[in-house]
Amino acid sequence: MRSWEYGTDALVQDWPKESRIWLNPPYNKGLGLWLSKLADHGNGIALIFARTETNDFFNNVWDKADGILFLRGRLTFLLPNGEKASGNSGAPSCLIAYGENNLRSLKKCNLFGAIINKWEF
Repeated sequence: MRSWEYGTDALVQDWPKESRIWLNPPYNKGLGLWLSKLADHGNGIALIFARTETNDFFNNVWDKADGILFLRGRLTFLLPNGEKASGNSGAPSCLIAYGENNLRSLKKCNLFGAIINKWEF
């Protein structure tokens, strides 16, 4: 597995073709750049807010992803010491699969939610 040192901008790095990418992008104005890079790469899973009405979702998810797992409820993250954070993520989240192998992983992950598979429409 390839990882970069803290502070390295993975957005400007080359992602080796065989690499499977786990993407938890910054949720600011750059989200579309990250999703576009992952969609072009074609092999990975992204954790993002389930904001299906946004341009980023339309341009990089609806027509490009192999599947989406809409997670039930809001995520709660853990602090570095293992304790639960005081609040939740602030919005519903989803996992976006690029590549059929990653869609299979979402189907097997046992997380509560609903999967949309582009091949089942």
